[in-house]
Amino acid sequence: MKRNKLNDLDGGRWLYFTNTIWKTDYPPDATHKLRKAHGAMKPPQMMAELVEFFTRKGESVVDPFAGVGGTLLGAELAGRWGVGIELNKRWISVFKEIKKNFGIAGNEIIKLNGARIRKMRSRIERGNCLKVLPKLEPASFDACICDPPYGPCQGKVSFRKETNFDMDTDDPADFGNAGSLEEFLSLMARTGAEIHRVLKPQRYLVILIGDRYMNGEFVPLGYLTAQRMRTVGFELKGIKIWWNAATQRRLKPYGIGSCFVPNITHQNVVILRKR
Repeated sequence: MKRNKLNDLDGGRWLYFTNTIWKTDYPPDATHKLRKAHGAMKPPQMMAELVEFFTRKGESVVDPFAGVGGTLLGAELAGRWGVGIELNKRWISVFKEIKKNFGIAGNEIIKLNGARIRKMRSRIERGNCLKVLPKLEPASFDACICDPPYGPCQGKVSFRKETNFDMDTDDPADFGNAGSLEEFLSLMARTGAEIHRVLKPQRYLVILIGDRYMNGEFVPLGYLTAQRMRTVGFELKGIKIWWNAATQRRLKPYGIGSCFVPNITHQNVVILRKR
């Protein structure tokens, strides 16, 4: 294998990651009890796999939708560091508590106990990503890995309320409160333009995003979001299908005896590269 310019993986691990079907089975980690109030949290070990592929040790990641800090915890596990942006002070408090009481030992997050445990240096800044991202230095990050709040609606009742989500806020700046699919995609494009500015040349934007079923029709939200990112300077390099067996959702009896309605149990890992 030629000199690896992107990450620290050997050829075998590189090849395995290119499989477009990605199943993980990570059990709850030491911070799970603190993070579980957030309905869309991701396993830090799984986020570490993403960080490890798209960066090298010591490099940096940015997450404009930080939540309880899954991307940042993954960066710490991988020997990187990150900056997150989050609207909801509740989730920022969770991450700060984790950062205060936990550290990194090998490939685990464990409680600080006086032993040789590396403290975390990643941080979250509170605010609207569309206002915070412009304050960051251009070409200052090696990757952007994010999991945006996607609850666009078509009509008067938000998708989030229809599905009893209680994840974020009623703040209009929360992308999950977008009034329509088009509004959500426009917000994502604006964010993508700012991410493009803060990424180093030819580095990657990775978006974890599910598809949706709205008004009786399947909406390929991952692909639609990728298409908008192409309009602001990114190339679509691929989509991986991810599901975590440890938290597999129960199947629901949608449309039985009448019509096909998918049980959407996966998420898309949309991989884009800065032109």
